[in-house]
Amino acid sequence: MKYTVSILTGGRGRRMGFSEKPLLKICGKRIIERIVEELKDLRIFIVCRKDNAEIYKKFGEVIIDELELGPIGGIYTALRKGSTVVIGGDMPFVKAEVVKFLHDEGIKKGCDALIPIWSDGKKEPLLAYYSSSAIEAFGGAISEKKLKIMNAVEKMKKVEFISVETIRTFDENLVSFFNVNTLKDLKRAEEICSSMSMAGE
Repeated sequence: MKYTVSILTGGRGRRMGFSEKPLLKICGKRIIERIVEELKDLRIFIVCRKDNAEIYKKFGEVIIDELELGPIGGIYTALRKGSTVVIGGDMPFVKAEVVKFLHDEGIKKGCDALIPIWSDGKKEPLLAYYSSSAIEAFGGAISEKKLKIMNAVEKMKKVEFISVETIRTFDENLVSFFNVNTLKDLKRAEEICSSMSMAGE
């Protein structure tokens, strides 16, 4: 089965001093490079702004996000291209087995979206499966200018939430969900990266 995944490079990281977060280096390697390397056996799209296309072309097949409405526009663009799993471009430790698991479970359940959820109710819509049947919901939310991902999810007919605990089989410490939003996160990412290297992961 061919797995198709989209990396959403997003906008400028305001909390990072307007850095392009996927281009930040962790243990000497850019986040986007780490993700692409991990997912090298999958078909990868990189969703980015037009002004960044040349930068990201070196890392893989680029899709231009003409809407530039944040993650909701990126997902909408990715789904129209045929993607099934989306990943935030600031998630340096995502594991290929997690992506495959979400894809396979989403297909099996026949849902519009399969979104991981934590025990406290926090959802992970930026590491999730979306079917082509979700395109209409995303388009509807965008046309109504309701620009949070969950606005689109609320419009879908069949949404499944899956406990992150079920994902520990493929990612024991659930580092796939770690994302870099602040300088503190970046420092923590360096620590995680170093510990993974020492463990031989």
